[in-house]
Amino acid sequence: MIPGLFPTGGEGSFFMIIQTITTLLFFAMIFFFPKIMLWQIDRQLRSVLENLEMYKDDTEEMFRAKFVENFSDGLESKFDSMKNIKFSQPTGIDPAGMVGKLEHVLDTSENKFKRFIENNAETEDEDELADLNMAFKGVMGTNQLYKVVRHFRQLIKGTQNIQLVGLVRMMLPIYEEIAESQKGATRAFLDQAPIGDAIGPLVAAKMITEEPEEISENIVHSEEEINEETVHVLKSDGPGARLGKYGDAIDQLADENNLEAVITVDAALKLEGEETGTVSEGVGVMMGGPGVEKTKIEEAATEHDVPLEGVVIKQNAPEASKAMKKEIFDAYQEAVDKAQELAGQYDGEVAIVGVGNTCGVGNTKDSTRGIHNRLRKYWKEYEEEEEKDVSYQGMMGMLPGGGQAIQQGKIQRIRKNLIWGIAR
Repeated sequence: MIPGLFPTGGEGSFFMIIQTITTLLFFAMIFFFPKIMLWQIDRQLRSVLENLEMYKDDTEEMFRAKFVENFSDGLESKFDSMKNIKFSQPTGIDPAGMVGKLEHVLDTSENKFKRFIENNAETEDEDELADLNMAFKGVMGTNQLYKVVRHFRQLIKGTQNIQLVGLVRMMLPIYEEIAESQKGATRAFLDQAPIGDAIGPLVAAKMITEEPEEISENIVHSEEEINEETVHVLKSDGPGARLGKYGDAIDQLADENNLEAVITVDAALKLEGEETGTVSEGVGVMMGGPGVEKTKIEEAATEHDVPLEGVVIKQNAPEASKAMKKEIFDAYQEAVDKAQELAGQYDGEVAIVGVGNTCGVGNTKDSTRGIHNRLRKYWKEYEEEEEKDVSYQGMMGMLPGGGQAIQQGKIQRIRKNLIWGIAR
């Protein structure tokens, strides 16, 4: 302090004033800081809700335009009921038979959606009905996400819970990104454009020379001669948006043939920093989803002592849901070569399974020749869009154990409830 700047005793008075003001500000912040946080999160929630409502309305509008020309009051009521349907996860109290119970619930829900679409859609084409069935799940997804965020906003306003503010703030970018990708997926299904997840079926179709036969529900099979070896190629029945019973198909093939290996080809979640479309090898069943078909393939392979190998094409979650990017499409030949290279390492018969939603992908090499033409408009749009720095959906998948480390926490419970509210 410069001498003479304050009169005698002035320095002590100055510091007393500063200390008093600081103390008052400290107690004021204790009172006002939670209010400021609640005000900020409410503004953020309101903004996100507006975006989610836009995604929800746009997705519904796209679906309605393809579904029926005019909605009657009865159909409107049924439509609202179906898009708000509730899934009840099977109980895990008795783990025995859990896979069968989960499969039963999934099959029941799938049949319910299928009946709704078939009974009310104006088209009778099976592939178009399959596309509408898958597109409707995008309607459900965007609707569910809007309701979840609206629930959180009202809950925070009602309880003034600061802990909930931190949790919701972390999840908002994930919800918004999922909604945007659900809208993109719905558009692709209705346009019969292959999505990123269709790269597995595309790789399989590129190896099928003749029209295949159905071997299990929505799964087709072709026996091909590749590099002088017998290769069983399987994929979902296209070009409609279908998945199918891969497990039953592999079980039947393993019973009827002396398989030396099963090679699954699928999209895989990339790490940030990895290039979209990167092709890698894997060990085990390359398959996502609820786990029913993956479990059945593993059981069949274990029973028949068949090695499980895989090929993955890297992409983030939004890229897997929306129309296929050029980088992913361009990777198909490398993936074909890699799968055939793996098959050539075995002397006997090998099964190559193209895993994924086969929307827009036919069942033979000839049927896939015009795919890039259907995707060009999307590629042009992607070029014009500003590239995102990071995919927020990867946050959950990249946690240790795929999120198992926080299984007992609030985030995991919200995540599981959300997943059961949106069909795959």
